[in-house]
Formats: sequence, C-alpha cells, structure tokens
Amino acid sequence: GADKVYFLPIRPNVVMDIIHKEKPDGIIVSMGGQTALNVGVQLWNSGELQKAGVKVLGTQIPAIEATEDREIFSEKLKEIGETIALSYSATNVQEALKAANKIGYPVLVRAAFALGGLGSGFA
Repeated sequence: GADKVYFLPIRPNVVMDIIHKEKPDGIIVSMGGQTALNVGVQLWNSGELQKAGVKVLGTQIPAIEATEDREIFSEKLKEIGETIALSYSATNVQEALKAANKIGYPVLVRAAFALGGLGSGFA
C-alpha cells in the first residue's frame, strides 16, 4: 500500500512537486484516467521524469502514445497481423456521412477517442 495519499490536482507542476518531495523510484501514469495519461506523457516528453530519476511503471509512454493515436494504433495492429474494424475520422457532419456511406450502416460514431477517460460518448 501507499505510505501517503495526496488529494491534489493532477497537473505537471503538482506531480513534480510531489516527486521532488517523495523521491519515488517510479510512477504509474496509466492509472488515473485521461488526465493522468496526459500529464505523464507531458512530463516524460519534457524529460522531467527522467531528470528526477523516475521510471514509468506499467504501460510505457510509447505504447500510450501509440494507442492514443488512431492511425499509429492501426499500423501497430497491422504489424502483428490483427484485423480492425474499418474506421474513418471526420471533423464535420458531411465528412461523417461520407465515412458512414463508405463503411455501410449501422455505424458507431464516437465524438472522440481517449484511452483513459470517459470524455467521449457514443451517438
């Protein structure tokens, strides 16, 4: 179990303040929803975690980034021979209708894709 639990906002500066105070060996960024993922990726890409000597435990940042980007994720699945449902991205109703006609009905429409959160919905 944890020696201490912090009830603070998950923001890069707050997380780094805690890291400097507690000096952990590692951090799990895949627990805590989309905010934790975003902050963890930001701190990793800025080099702050490495500078503090903090390892990312569990799912590594390149894997998180690959699953957050639909095109990269699709390519990774193709590399290992996995099939995926046909999908298209659209930024307006006309593009969405065009994509739906290519796929064929019924279709699943998501407002966004996020690995860690409930911020997207189904239509």
